[in-house]
Amino acid sequence: MNDDVQVSGWRRIENTEAERILLLAAVARQLQHPSAFRRTLPWIAVAAGIGLLSWLLQTDGELASVNGLFVLLFVSAVLGAQCLVAWGRLMRAVRAWPSAYGISMDDEGIHLALEAERSSFSWRALRALEQRNDGLLILLQDLRALFLPVRCFASRDEADAWRERIEQASGLRPGHVAPAPSSAAEAGLGQVLGDLGSNLRAGCLFALFRASAVSLLRVSVGQIILVAALSMLLGLLFDLAMAGTTGSVNWYALPYAGFGWLLTLLCAWAVAGCSPRRERVLVAVLAMASCSLVLNVPQMLSILGVSHFPSLMAYGGLMTLVLGGWLVLALIVALVRTLEISPDQRMGAVLGVVFTVAASVLLGLGEARLWVAEPAIDERADTAQDWRSTVRESVLYSQPAMLDKALASLEPGTPGKPEIFLLALAGYGQQDVFRREVDSVESLFSERFSTAAHSLVLANNPDTLETRPIASVTALRRSLAEIGRKMNPEEDVLFLFMTSHGAADFRFSLELWPYRFDELTPQTLLAALDAAGIRNRVIVVSACYSGGFVPALAGPRTLMMSASRADRNSHGCSHEAEWTFFGKAYFNEALRQTRNFEQAFDIARKAIAQREDAEGLVHSEPQIQVGSDIRPVLERLAAQLERDGPTLAVGLPRQGHIGKTE
Repeated sequence: MNDDVQVSGWRRIENTEAERILLLAAVARQLQHPSAFRRTLPWIAVAAGIGLLSWLLQTDGELASVNGLFVLLFVSAVLGAQCLVAWGRLMRAVRAWPSAYGISMDDEGIHLALEAERSSFSWRALRALEQRNDGLLILLQDLRALFLPVRCFASRDEADAWRERIEQASGLRPGHVAPAPSSAAEAGLGQVLGDLGSNLRAGCLFALFRASAVSLLRVSVGQIILVAALSMLLGLLFDLAMAGTTGSVNWYALPYAGFGWLLTLLCAWAVAGCSPRRERVLVAVLAMASCSLVLNVPQMLSILGVSHFPSLMAYGGLMTLVLGGWLVLALIVALVRTLEISPDQRMGAVLGVVFTVAASVLLGLGEARLWVAEPAIDERADTAQDWRSTVRESVLYSQPAMLDKALASLEPGTPGKPEIFLLALAGYGQQDVFRREVDSVESLFSERFSTAAHSLVLANNPDTLETRPIASVTALRRSLAEIGRKMNPEEDVLFLFMTSHGAADFRFSLELWPYRFDELTPQTLLAALDAAGIRNRVIVVSACYSGGFVPALAGPRTLMMSASRADRNSHGCSHEAEWTFFGKAYFNEALRQTRNFEQAFDIARKAIAQREDAEGLVHSEPQIQVGSDIRPVLERLAAQLERDGPTLAVGLPRQGHIGKTE
């Protein structure tokens, strides 16, 4: 204890073991008081309300049970966290509170002189007073307590004088419990909105790493709920901007939002464990929430900008990385300042924030959309039924045999006769346009390129699970390997057509919910083609950002085409469409006019540009790369087709050829 406690105005307090047990009992009583659990009740009510609403709107019994289980786990986690917090506070009170200290009072509050530091409590921090024959028990709002024994004063009169001064300054009387700080629900509307505005200003300052942000926080359970509601409203507006006003609320996204708030609460509680201000968990939660709300605005604006201005696509990943890093740093600083964490203990804040953000990303909490576009009129009405048909046991066991049968039906190439082998792949199973495209391309090539005995279709679609092999990386590798064995490598040509959605990092979507297939990238496809020993290749990739496949797959014996530039979207991927823009222009129109693949690309590219201009869309700019050594192969193939019937040449034109050559 500091030596200056002997100065006038200070009194030395020494608590016996029995008095320390009294303090422990006082803290335990506060933990049992209903106000100690008042902060937990809104979380339980929100979880129960979300679960009940989701359950009532759920049409599928199995998913309804999942929702009920989620609510049960959520409530159990909140109650368990409350019990752990209460137990931790009780244990810290036992271990940390000194048996001897100095105490003084002034107009500001009560000051304590401990062994190595001083601490202070404002008069508003006092919660209740209890007068005992042997002293005065002071209960604080943060679930701590002080006991001032009469024996530590010069006389009982002096002890009574201290008690009277404490009563006068705090406004409390022995036996009277001070009301808990008013919540947003108890305050007037003007005060509630004023506090909300102050919290939003604090969020802006937290985002700018300003220390003054802490003083602007107005903490209450009501304010936390308001910030959460505002965050959800902001997310809803963002989803409206992305999907359009023709749509509906996605109630299934609400549990994801609730779980995100649970992660924030657990992060604040865990980091508070290495803080001298352990009682400020809700302050930390509000600081994190307000900071996240503010920094979500530029993140959403950047996504909207990229979606409406494809020229910014190249910077989309960088903006996401910069804004994500900014958010992590701002949250760490906010926790450090609100919880007053010392430099040697700040690693706890770093780990807590990194874990929370990483868990949110891995669990896909930010991908749940509160507003989804209205499905097309002819879209499947019963998604649950489609899901059940997808996971039927018969489907799981029939697929390997179905692929074996399809591969066995491929006839080998005829030596001395150049032929085309067609492999068409529809990757995304939730939209029928891709299935329709591969079906139509199979028919077209059978009619115009004599591929009936040499064609194979892989499709992800609930309607074709019992008639077509699925489109997975494994199925693609096996198919290429079998085609490679049956082709004459120097004479025959593989025409590989792939249609699906694409990503800015050049991942080609292979999706058939609820299955998860390996990712298909340009590198994966190139390795499969090389392993199959297929030398002569015509490859068409129809997807957004498919231009990213061109440099990776181009080669001397490859004719490579894509539906868009590497940084551009392609168009026409709607569920009700028969073709995408590129598929319609290249296959359904151009290849019906000519059997020359490159000439057809030139026709299709012009038609696509005209259609994009007419509909006010950013040009997709399809790409082509022509390998020099593929020309003689295609010319021999053209000559063979001419001998087989009155057809136009498949080979490349001698002059004025289109595209880039190696």
